[in-house]
Amino acid sequence: MNMGLDICVWDKCNNRCLMCTNPERPWPAWDGGYDYDFDSIIERLDKKKSELLGGDILYLSGGEPTLHPRFIDILKYINRNFPNLKIMLLTNGRTLCYESLPRMLSAINNLSMAVSLHGPNAEIHDEITGTPGSFDQACKGIKNIIKYRKSGQEVEIRAVISKINYKKCGEFLSFIEKRFPSVDRVAFIFIEMEGRAIRNIKKVGVKFSDFKPILEKMVPALIAFKKARLYHFPLCAIPIELWPYTWRTLPDYEVAFIEACSRCNYKKYCLGIHKLYLKHMGESGISPVREKISIKTDNNFHHPIKRISINKPPHHKLTS
Repeated sequence: MNMGLDICVWDKCNNRCLMCTNPERPWPAWDGGYDYDFDSIIERLDKKKSELLGGDILYLSGGEPTLHPRFIDILKYINRNFPNLKIMLLTNGRTLCYESLPRMLSAINNLSMAVSLHGPNAEIHDEITGTPGSFDQACKGIKNIIKYRKSGQEVEIRAVISKINYKKCGEFLSFIEKRFPSVDRVAFIFIEMEGRAIRNIKKVGVKFSDFKPILEKMVPALIAFKKARLYHFPLCAIPIELWPYTWRTLPDYEVAFIEACSRCNYKKYCLGIHKLYLKHMGESGISPVREKISIKTDNNFHHPIKRISINKPPHHKLTS
């Protein structure tokens, strides 16, 4: 299934995140090249011209893409040559704390932004990023893009779930509601055991079975918030009430199903399990769901479950 094209704009970053999935520099782009100057980026875009013209979304990632010295020129090139293509900027938000960049971004058509924020306070976020002051800069960056964005520009806040922050996710959601109530969504992304995350596995590694009780406590708040999404989660790893919030967010070649999954009634709606999770964390928290649940589908592979209905006691009443 088409997940959209991802272009690494810049292989450098101003954070040193403990759970970063990138390999150590230098790393090659998808075409094997190690150059990230303007001309090399444009050449890579042109190689994918037919795919971009026929696609619906382009992810600009890194490193930190906004550090590219010609980042705005790259955005303008995409707008000019692929005017109908949605652009999703994946950023740590730090350069956006300076108002000049958010002002320029407001002029880019079809641009949405996903900003990483990994905790409700500087202590947690800065420990994860390995960069003192990154929390304050990211928060200022989010404030600025909300201030300057034009109609249609979406803002998503992304938190990668790790051993360091998973117990604080309820507090994090409350923080977002109070500090940034106008964001379009909040995404909780379960950690991928790749890159630096493997080297730091004792610090950041967490199992689905560890996080599920936290999610169970968060069910009322997440349902009331309505703007939340859950990325990288198999269905059995989260409370059934939250199934309508799950999205398939990994390419097919990165996921697997274990033998127990064949006994699950809802495998066809499930993302599966990241292969490297199974390698490094095992099968903990993975079990077939046998309950009878009425599912309203969304006719969308990436968001297959729109609503659910299950017989539960009154205090478990479900909404979507």
